[in-house]
Amino acid sequence: MSQFQNRSLSRRQFTQRVSVGLASMWSLKGIGHAGAAESAPTDAAPSAPSSQQNNVPSAASSNTAQPPQMPDSPWTEIRGFNYQPSYGSNGFELWRRFDPKTIETELARGKKYFPKMNALRWWQSWDAFVRDPKRYAECFDITLELAQKVGCRVMPVLFNRWHDTVLDYGGIYIDHFLPGVSWVQRPKMFDPFLEALVGRHADDPRILAWDLCNEPYSYSCPVEKIPDIVAAETAWLEGLYKRCKQLGAKAPITVGIHPGVPLERVEPFCDLLSIHPYWVHTNPRNSKEAYEKSLDRDVRFALKVGKPLLATECCWGDLDDRRRVEAVRYTLTELRKRKIGYLVYLLHHSLIADAHRPEFGPVGGPGNLAFIEADGSLRPGHEVFNEF
Repeated sequence: MSQFQNRSLSRRQFTQRVSVGLASMWSLKGIGHAGAAESAPTDAAPSAPSSQQNNVPSAASSNTAQPPQMPDSPWTEIRGFNYQPSYGSNGFELWRRFDPKTIETELARGKKYFPKMNALRWWQSWDAFVRDPKRYAECFDITLELAQKVGCRVMPVLFNRWHDTVLDYGGIYIDHFLPGVSWVQRPKMFDPFLEALVGRHADDPRILAWDLCNEPYSYSCPVEKIPDIVAAETAWLEGLYKRCKQLGAKAPITVGIHPGVPLERVEPFCDLLSIHPYWVHTNPRNSKEAYEKSLDRDVRFALKVGKPLLATECCWGDLDDRRRVEAVRYTLTELRKRKIGYLVYLLHHSLIADAHRPEFGPVGGPGNLAFIEADGSLRPGHEVFNEF
């Protein structure tokens, strides 16, 4: 894997690489930084209001030192959301019932309530593509157009490995990549999907980045007990990365990992490092000191390997609005301290897991992560997003 090895860069070299490589990506009219309908936040983290400071502790009560920071770049200016349309409960349903009018309405609400919103992380469905490749490609094109209308660039999530016991989203399972264990596998089975999305949009400036897979390595046992599965999943991701590069992908490629996966595992096939730093405030065993130290470790690793860092999911849910707002404020405060851009989860009410109130269906452990209610109103207190 020598082609994936990276050398450490000085902070100045890293800043120059990121700034030069990404400057042109923000120049499309009406998108992102240079020509957005609403201006993006400045690089410098704003001071929190005094009431905020009372609610949010410093990195550690016994340590007032400044935490490590990412260098200023377009990535530090990302202020966006994950988006799942409201009308479906899994990826296949969302894309098979594709409803551009509903999507347009919901994105417009997002821009109305959150004027600084400049990016969207948008989950795809290989299953839906297989059913009707031509129609899927057309729907994908429409999503980019609708995102552009609200001044947002898109990070498509090509595949999903996060699965849920309450409302499963669908996606990729071990059967799809562990060699010799299932008849569902066939050579180059994902190539048509990659060609239709990545190949057709290889140099499309509306693409912020390509997320190969949401939360791979989602296991319920130690990786030491399943080395063959871990190796097979890594080989699958490496293959996706290589194929996207062969297709000419200009936007950075990334893999959004959950907190249990070290960045070292995915860095070799990532141009951009993606983390999901959820502060799980509902777990009494969690400590803010440990959470902040984990953010510091991620920043130091990104600086070491000379790659940008982005939180592509964050802000744990709750059915209680007040507790959710406190968790959002704390999370975004800590990300801003370190100059980490973010794509919060989740913009709008949806029937998918963890995106609605109990009257709309089963609710899992994370509660409700949506910022906008089913009736289109802003969830109480969730204008907190605009404080940062």
